[in-house]
Amino acid sequence: MLRLFTLDLIQNEGVDVELDDILESLYLPELYWTAEDIFVNVSPGSGLEITELEQVSSTAGLPSPVLDPATFTRLVAATVQFIEGEFIGFEEADVSQLDKAVIVIDVVDGAWWTVILDLDRVGVQDRFTAIFGEGTPAAAMSRRPHDP
Repeated sequence: MLRLFTLDLIQNEGVDVELDDILESLYLPELYWTAEDIFVNVSPGSGLEITELEQVSSTAGLPSPVLDPATFTRLVAATVQFIEGEFIGFEEADVSQLDKAVIVIDVVDGAWWTVILDLDRVGVQDRFTAIFGEGTPAAAMSRRPHDP
């Protein structure tokens, strides 16, 4: 069962959410992640150089970069602000098959968050519901256009 959760940080000024807050409030299986059109600020001392990842994830005609679980965990830990883009989590055998995605995290302008979960494979903690509410049923795993 797919469920859509949205949060507008401009409308909810007292709420402060970042990528790690979302991931820490869910029970996820080990996932591989695609990055689509991402732009993130990482902490200067993290040692991560993300410019190439941002460029590749935004270049038309190139496949979306795939981050293994360890690389994605390092990126999340180093992220100070997720400004734009979409991370899609897949089980290893299903990478890039959008209809088999486990989770989609989509951010626009650092303020409009959309999370789509496959609740048959993702557990939700009370912290997540406190931030996003109960959500609504979703028909598909993404609201952005994707290459076939």
